Amino acid sequence: MGKTKRTLAIGAALIALTAGCDSAKSPDGNSAPSGERNIPLTELSSISVDSDPLGDLKERPKILSEVQYGDVRLIAYATSDSCGIVTTPKNDPQHSDIHLVSKWPAPGQGAAPYPAGPYNSASGNGSGKAWASLLCSKDAMVIEYTLDSASSSPGEIRGEATATPVPNNQAASRIIIGDPATRLQIQHQADKSGTNTPSTGPR
Repeated sequence: MGKTKRTLAIGAALIALTAGCDSAKSPDGNSAPSGERNIPLTELSSISVDSDPLGDLKERPKILSEVQYGDVRLIAYATSDSCGIVTTPKNDPQHSDIHLVSKWPAPGQGAAPYPAGPYNSASGNGSGKAWASLLCSKDAMVIEYTLDSASSSPGEIRGEATATPVPNNQAASRIIIGDPATRLQIQHQADKSGTNTPSTGPR
């Protein structure tokens, strides 16, 4: 009888251990399947852009996306330890209107408003009413961009990006950079505060 009890106890422990391995909590508190991981920005596919405005950087960046906004484009990129965005006008494509850079958070630092964090942040103004903010982690970027006009709906989207309007603000849009699964996790979290219609560009 004692042997049977010991066998049942060992079996229950193995089941509990297996269940613990089958799921893990994502940063937003939701369970994620075992083995699923966010792909680091440095491992994502890069794209090429015309009139590259980043040629003068000390470290050659990996360009991850390009989003067109009428006569302006927003380029997102990553280096070995940071994220960055730059906006340039079509009539002067190598001149940056906004250029933001943020280092990845050090261990134990940063905030986690979205999955795939923690994030550091940066923000800044451009010409007129143009404004941008950047959340940067090793695995994702979350950008909010306001163009100097009444509406800033994105046009062509290239690379590892999803762009959505920011609820209740026609002039602003949210751009998420990351692998497809990571972008869906972040979009799900963002949708809790409003209804967005994603617009995703070709890889």
